[in-house]
Amino acid sequence: MTELAATVARRTNDLAAAERAYRDGMTAAAAALRRAEQEAHDSDRHAAAAAAAVVEVDLEAERLWADLRRTRAWPGQRPGAAPDPAPATAQPPVEVDDDASTALLARAANRIHSGSPRLTLGDNGKLPVLVPPLLPFLGAATTAITATLASALAALATHDLPGAGALRLIAWLAYFASPFAGIPVASRWTRRRWGARLDTGGVALTVLGGLSALCAVIITLT
Repeated sequence: MTELAATVARRTNDLAAAERAYRDGMTAAAAALRRAEQEAHDSDRHAAAAAAAVVEVDLEAERLWADLRRTRAWPGQRPGAAPDPAPATAQPPVEVDDDASTALLARAANRIHSGSPRLTLGDNGKLPVLVPPLLPFLGAATTAITATLASALAALATHDLPGAGALRLIAWLAYFASPFAGIPVASRWTRRRWGARLDTGGVALTVLGGLSALCAVIITLT
């Protein structure tokens, strides 16, 4: 009887231990399942955020490329279509630094726009009304400066100096080019300030002011 009672007691203890182990295993499995579900939810959230960031960066890159095509308007410098995205790597980075991407795009925009704020011109893309009347004065100022420097070089070439012939040639070339000296200045000014190109009328106004200033300089010097 004593051995039977001991056997029954051991069986009861074993059953109790097995039940405790089963409950502990079920608790651990449930906790692991909850952690896995939370990790899957976090991964889905990170993937959605990364996909949204990729779409936003692509749209911003397309906008900056369009601005670059409008800004670099000189012949031979206009870029073509936007390049294709870089192929995905086999092991993409786990962490995506949105601040670094934003800073990179901001630096690209700053270089495209030359650090100047771009103002809205409307749908016609023309300069403000008060700008064209100022172009002859800009052409006159640059022409006067260039012609004055040319006259100084010509006066310097009259002395017996080494390279006097080259100075005289440079002075004459500067005289001939002085009416057109305001064109690159006016073009850069209108592009950086208003994001617009200098049209044929603006070029004509700038050259007209330059020719008037050149005549005035010639009359003054003679």
